[in-house]
Amino acid sequence: MNITKLLTSLLVLPLLTFCTPGATDSNTDSEENIDPIFNIIGEKEFHFGIEGGSVTLKFSTNMKWTAEPSSSWIEVNPSSGEAGEDISVTINCEETTKQKDRNSYITLSIYKKILYVDISQDGNPMAGAAAELKSGDVLQANSELTEKFLTEVSYEDNTYKEYTKVFDYPGGFGGPDGLTWDNWGTDWPDGDMPCQYSIRWGQDALESGTMKLHMEDELGWSGDLDIAEGSLYVNITNLVPNDKYTYSVTAASGAVLAQGNFSTKGSLHQVYFLGDPAKGDIKGGGGRNARDFGGWKTLDGKTIKYRKVYRGGRLNEKWSPYPLNAQGEKEVLFEGIGAELDLRGNSDVMFDPAVEGLDHCAPVIEQGGKTMLVSDKEKTKECFMFVYNSVKANKPVYFHCSLGRDRTGTLGILILGLLGVREGDIAKEYELTYFAPVGYSVSISDKKSNPAPTFKNTRMAWVYSDVVPYFWELAGDGTFAEGVEKYLLTVAGVSQDVIDDFRALMLE
Repeated sequence: MNITKLLTSLLVLPLLTFCTPGATDSNTDSEENIDPIFNIIGEKEFHFGIEGGSVTLKFSTNMKWTAEPSSSWIEVNPSSGEAGEDISVTINCEETTKQKDRNSYITLSIYKKILYVDISQDGNPMAGAAAELKSGDVLQANSELTEKFLTEVSYEDNTYKEYTKVFDYPGGFGGPDGLTWDNWGTDWPDGDMPCQYSIRWGQDALESGTMKLHMEDELGWSGDLDIAEGSLYVNITNLVPNDKYTYSVTAASGAVLAQGNFSTKGSLHQVYFLGDPAKGDIKGGGGRNARDFGGWKTLDGKTIKYRKVYRGGRLNEKWSPYPLNAQGEKEVLFEGIGAELDLRGNSDVMFDPAVEGLDHCAPVIEQGGKTMLVSDKEKTKECFMFVYNSVKANKPVYFHCSLGRDRTGTLGILILGLLGVREGDIAKEYELTYFAPVGYSVSISDKKSNPAPTFKNTRMAWVYSDVVPYFWELAGDGTFAEGVEKYLLTVAGVSQDVIDDFRALMLE
């Protein structure tokens, strides 16, 4: 008997034998002088495989009885009954989603007597594995939800005051999914997360020691990631679209466990870094609402390079250990990110990087929109120069505020505009935050004034409709890029040499 069972016995038996003078409990009066008989017929312990299943427990007793499982992954039916010679109870065990073996028990109780039935289940070594990747596959990189929006929607320049199409698409708050404050924590479809796949190998190939994943792509990126001893798979994500990759998994001895190649498709380099759940069982941990500016086309036919500048939501915060966990921190480095720009204000800014070793800048900005550009022009210049210097030093930079929405959106419009992305396309990139969870796309603090949780930060509202006309006004009869350039030169005080060099570093 384990210690849990012993303590249960010590607690339960005194309760079962205690009788208050004058009490009239009929069960106690009728059974207190009866010698309890309680016998299990046949199996007294049961073992389940990964898939779970059902078994029958049989016993006899001369008294009323109860059966109570000690874990939520076990059910018993019935859970109580009358005396009998051939009593059957069905034990149901659910399929496991855990990698480790697990053990529990069922407590059978009658007056003055307790018996235990041990339950065990094999762990599932593939628990948590994503869809299997096979050498030669062509994989979707970004979420299918964002892909549908990006490929089907086209906004003309200077139409941001007239309409938005984002609510026609599933995956966000205010769209056709009908997400509410009752189900926002469990039912939203993770549209801000890229697709995930698993590289697998057989049990017979395992050796002791830590394994290693090595990946590289056609664009010149490479990365190495440790894999825990005993694992039979490693999940990969954050793939650049329209790229080609090679991979290998090696044991501690150097023996190759898996290797191959694959290519990708899609319209967006989304990224996600692992984290624990935000609050209890509510989804939302990790580096959310995050994406690379790479892949966007410019008016003069150039393309923004991948893995140079990323925008997203917070990677750390003061009030709890999420978003990132230890594995998420490793994934940031695996992606190749080398610098972090924190745009948060006094109430929540962090002056240390979320991941040790990243270059870090935190100018303390209280508000996005035109206020950030004009009233905080010195800090906006500081932000731009940090991005420029990080790229120049070959340290890909991740910039964020708390949600990756307003202050992040302001700087994002500036950078994409300066690089020559068409304003109508910048609007699409800006609205991708719609696909992020509540707490990023929709502020929880807006709950009272936003009864349905609805995404309010479309291109027609707040930051976009505040910043974009300002740049258009500066452009006069010129392009949107010329308006942003004029702002940097005449308001923020950035030199023409820096602007030209930044474009050269970012475009191909």
